[in-house]
Amino acid sequence: MADVAPVFGAGREVAVTRRDAIVIGGGPAGLSAASVLAQAGHEVLLLEKESFGGWVMNLERVMDYPVRGETIAGNELATRMIERATECGVRLQVGEVVEVESYSRTKAVTCSDGKTYSAPALVLAGGRLSAPLGVPGEQALAGKGVIHCAACDAGLYAGKTVAVCGGGRAGLVEALLLAKYAARVHVLEAQAQPSAPADDQERARAHPRIDIRCGVRPLEVRGETFVTGLQIAQGDGEALLAVDGVLVHVGFTPATPYLRDLLALDEGGYVVTGEGGATGVSGIFAAGDIRRGAARTVAAAESDGAAAATAVRRYLEESKQ
Repeated sequence: MADVAPVFGAGREVAVTRRDAIVIGGGPAGLSAASVLAQAGHEVLLLEKESFGGWVMNLERVMDYPVRGETIAGNELATRMIERATECGVRLQVGEVVEVESYSRTKAVTCSDGKTYSAPALVLAGGRLSAPLGVPGEQALAGKGVIHCAACDAGLYAGKTVAVCGGGRAGLVEALLLAKYAARVHVLEAQAQPSAPADDQERARAHPRIDIRCGVRPLEVRGETFVTGLQIAQGDGEALLAVDGVLVHVGFTPATPYLRDLLALDEGGYVVTGEGGATGVSGIFAAGDIRRGAARTVAAAESDGAAAATAVRRYLEESKQ
């Protein structure tokens, strides 16, 4: 297939890099879909805006994988998936997708750097994003103390104090990672009790540098150039918690803002799919946590990606007829 081809739309012609299929998202679902397609002989481009491996990279351990009763470190599992994709011939590229356009015979994908790629088929596997706190100071101090990934940034907080907003499993896992470096980690949970599984709570409560505070609501992230504190509400009063960083893990939102004018999304913003991840737009499929009703486990995401790849292969074959 030609390496460069023109795409026409909105009265313009854009030079694009062309492949058989494009996969958006480098987590388990995306890597699985891309590997299956590449192994079948298709030219596949996988675009990931941050780090390949996705959320699995941040997990200290993955339970019951690859078989029930076994565990594996998250970064080790993600590395295996990345290596498999590379060995199969998948082209891995960093790029944040900001627009997808669908034409009769091709899909055009535009990234934030202005580069555009096209393919007859597209797999959406962008997963979910960490939901914001929605408080003053959060956006202004993003990347300046407001973070979302302990595995990415924990080393920057060696000997410092960090607040983790969110007492679910993800929040406690992040807190435990931060506690390997930070002098103190405050886990703040708005509910009366953390929602994390009992074993995660036990490990966090037993750690000498972690304290869990329930019934606490963040009000404002403080700081000029960098985070210096977090204003919180607890009971009938307020207090200023002196911290050097605020890690946000209060929930998730699907990575679908750029798809709102293209696909059918449910009330939560998740992609509505049919068999094989079909989206209702010819040639576009979805896999993993971006889908409505996804099981949200590594095994389910990997299986989802493989199913989407099978649907893409069928679509490409039918398109030739």
